Amino acid sequence: MKTIDLKDELLQLNDLIDLARKEPVLLLSPDGKEFLISEADNFEKEVETLRASHSFQNFLDIRTASKHRIPLEEIEREIEKELSEKEERSV
Repeated sequence: MKTIDLKDELLQLNDLIDLARKEPVLLLSPDGKEFLISEADNFEKEVETLRASHSFQNFLDIRTASKHRIPLEEIEREIEKELSEKEERSV
């Protein structure tokens, strides 16, 4: 897996897609968000590639070590609230 820090390197969309055709690409945005770009139609290949990727395994280790957690119940409440608000707006 290739990691690209967008603070240091800007890519054209076509170039990013070309990279993602070869291997998954982890994008690090300037605000600290992380995005994984990969070909969507070959799940088995993606799993195999990610399992073999030292950088992705390192990424998972770092994420696992993070103390910041959001309980599933809180996420469910937020989703229910958003869906309820969306329903109210559409009525």
